[in-house]
Amino acid sequence: MNTILDHSADEILDRGNCFKLLAACFYEPEKKLFIEEALCDKLHGLLEKCAPGAAGHVKTMQESLLKLEEQQLKIDYSALFVGPFELIAAPYGSIYLENERKVMGESTLAVQRFYENSGLMLDIQEPPDHIAIELEFMSFLCISEAEALTTGDMETAIRQRELQVDFATTMMSWIPLLAENIQAGAQTEYYKALASCLERFYDISLAIYDPGVTPACYEQPNTCS
Repeated sequence: MNTILDHSADEILDRGNCFKLLAACFYEPEKKLFIEEALCDKLHGLLEKCAPGAAGHVKTMQESLLKLEEQQLKIDYSALFVGPFELIAAPYGSIYLENERKVMGESTLAVQRFYENSGLMLDIQEPPDHIAIELEFMSFLCISEAEALTTGDMETAIRQRELQVDFATTMMSWIPLLAENIQAGAQTEYYKALASCLERFYDISLAIYDPGVTPACYEQPNTCS
């Protein structure tokens, strides 16, 4: 595991904000709001600094967002993540981590324990292993680590980093499967590119948390920049 001394507070904060913006992309799309808030521009800028191999996919997201009607985005989003028919890309970790492929399984409870152990008491409508909530949790841990590092609270900083490593390498190991399902089933380039961005960012983050992991993009050098 990389130590917190390998990265500055600013770098850790940038990574946390990447998690936060990616989480926003997995809620019901609001085209006007996304454009007004410059969601893609902000995400691209942050990724250019901390995970350049993922940044190019955000350009595709932005181009598609500008071309599509909001209704097209909502239809694709619903088919992928909501229903009413069988979900193309269920956004819940337990579907991928457990043999029975059910929502609210044992792995969901394990995710909930991670939240509780970090001091978070969430009032949420979705199961706690929804991809957006897990990404927001990683954002919280990164930002908390950066704040602790800034104030010299090394004990808290180390604990928050350890929680990131444990959570990312266990509870979020289903991200590549989710990304594969999105890429296979999405009707818009926006969600195809979002899946690629998420998978690449997760892959690069794993290499940060565990130096023994080589990002898949490093096997194809032209895809890392």
